[in-house]
Amino acid sequence: MPTLLDVITIEDLSAYVDGQADSDLVEAVDELNGQDDRCAETVTAFAAQTALMHRAFDPIAREPVPDRLIALVRGHAAGAGED
Repeated sequence: MPTLLDVITIEDLSAYVDGQADSDLVEAVDELNGQDDRCAETVTAFAAQTALMHRAFDPIAREPVPDRLIALVRGHAAGAGED
């Protein structure tokens, strides 16, 4: 009989940490976290990595897009219909 660890993947744990998991997966990971130290350690490590990435990159992501890049994209989009 397969255990939860046999059916929950690393991608599932990543989705769980990122808040992208459906309710069934959240329930399964919550259950597994209480039963398997490796799962709990992995979830903790993923959460720490996610927090570090947010601290590093959120300020950059909130910066306004430079006008020159907006103009470049608009110019490219306008020329995309021309052949």
